[in-house]
Amino acid sequence: MSKPSLSSLKTFEVVARLGSLRAAGEALHVTQSAVSHQIRRLEETLKLQLFEKQGRGVSLTPVGEQLFLKLREGFELIDDAVDAVANDKSFEQLRIACLPSVAVRWLIPRLNRFRSQFPEYAISFQYIYAPSTEIPSDVDIQITWFDGIPAGNSEKILLFKGDTQPVASPLYLNTISAITHPRDLLRLDLLHDEVSGSWRDWFQSQDLNPGNLNRGMFYQDFNLLSSAAIAGQGIALCPPRLIEMELSNGTLEVVFDSRANLTRGYWLFSHPDPRPAVRNFIDWLVAEVDR
Repeated sequence: MSKPSLSSLKTFEVVARLGSLRAAGEALHVTQSAVSHQIRRLEETLKLQLFEKQGRGVSLTPVGEQLFLKLREGFELIDDAVDAVANDKSFEQLRIACLPSVAVRWLIPRLNRFRSQFPEYAISFQYIYAPSTEIPSDVDIQITWFDGIPAGNSEKILLFKGDTQPVASPLYLNTISAITHPRDLLRLDLLHDEVSGSWRDWFQSQDLNPGNLNRGMFYQDFNLLSSAAIAGQGIALCPPRLIEMELSNGTLEVVFDSRANLTRGYWLFSHPDPRPAVRNFIDWLVAEVDR
């Protein structure tokens, strides 16, 4: 026995579901006579009577009912398969662990350029606070600071140096007498991160003994520290890369060119042999550093 065509089976399923040749024609955007022709050909191929006339419509014979139930299930599976492909909104995930300061002040403001170039990627962020060369299995890229050259087997790229300079807001500088020598900072309001070691190193590099630096304001992360400096609360040691906008628009000013944290850098770590999506992000990020 020859197999019936898919179009005749679909026509049969629509007629059986709607109970009318005319309604089936409207649903299939064909004439009623074309629907009737498809049903007649199907019955001739199967050598079975599938419909009986019932008033102005048609009703299924027992064997027609049996065929309809099976075909309906099959066409629902086909529709589901097509919908799953057509409506697939899944994107390849890029999972990034990053210092809050780098994410907020440097990476996220640039991210639209990457998204316009690679709209098929979805990006998820999580914070990392302590420097580490160990990358969790659920992270593709890790960006953090490190003093010196990091050890470990991860792939690593130095994004930019993390040395710091004394900066302050004009809001603060306008309230104090002129600063002419590094020793002048010892009498002013110093803003610290979690410890005072960076300021101690900076003063010692200027051949000054700072004595006790456990005064002033201490902040847990750079976002808080830089916000305090911008608000005019004192003088902070900040990496110029992370305050480029504030230095450009005059919100912050460099007090002295001499720097601290000279061995510090901001590093990108990834697993060996990263997948193409991760490699695309790394290449884009390195290009952004050079812009």
